[in-house]
Amino acid sequence: MAVLLFMTAGRGFAQVAPNRSTLYLHPTEVTDARALWVNPAGLGLFPEASLNLDVTVGDPGSSGRLRQFTLGLNSRGLSFGYQRDLFDGGVRGSTYRIGAATGHNGLAAGAALALYRGGTSSSGWDLGILYAWTPDLSVGGVIQNVGQPRVRGSLLPVTYVPGATLQLFQRAAAFSALSRVTSDRVSGYAFGLRAQLRRTTRLPVGLVARLDTDRSLHRAGFAFGLSLGGPDQAGVVATTPGDVSRIDALSLYGVSTRRFSRPSRPSAAP
Repeated sequence: MAVLLFMTAGRGFAQVAPNRSTLYLHPTEVTDARALWVNPAGLGLFPEASLNLDVTVGDPGSSGRLRQFTLGLNSRGLSFGYQRDLFDGGVRGSTYRIGAATGHNGLAAGAALALYRGGTSSSGWDLGILYAWTPDLSVGGVIQNVGQPRVRGSLLPVTYVPGATLQLFQRAAAFSALSRVTSDRVSGYAFGLRAQLRRTTRLPVGLVARLDTDRSLHRAGFAFGLSLGGPDQAGVVATTPGDVSRIDALSLYGVSTRRFSRPSRPSAAP
């Protein structure tokens, strides 16, 4: 699972780290620049321009170290992202991601090409789809690692990630779920809940919680987040192992979004 890969990367046992956005967002709930890493179809659901920045520290505290830096932008479905990973032992990794998506009447499809550099030279594709089935229910998914890139000695398998998001309480909250499936098995599930407080004020407050499990529904990791703002948003996300014994990584992020027009059917975007 992605959350397990990130935790081991932070301790130096692996040198493949997923983008932090994939650890707290679901493929059916994100339509800004972060969708490039989660589900590229989200880039095409709304005509918008957005920019995001993410800085992640592993083992926050006196022994904390910078682990990941992400910069991304989207303009009307065309998107570019850069991810820099700092592993133990002085190893540095770079991921360049280019995405394109289009949508109409609540249905969007997209693709993203990832180029891996830094002790490796490989590439892979993500293919995604997103459908706002009703104003309160969105379904979709993404096929990850098409081409099975080998990154610093680790083979990334083709993975299918279907999911759904249900809006609750007149869109004041949303519940999302996904599964991760490889060619031979289900590798895990994730369940997320997000809510927005002070929605009618100039400074809304967003809350997010996500539980990741293995295929037997045993806890594998948690993510908790808080954000402030609407179109211009800043937030913090902490991740923990399944027993919540410590915070293994802390991310600070900012997202700025400008939508050019309203879609014909709303999505589950936060």
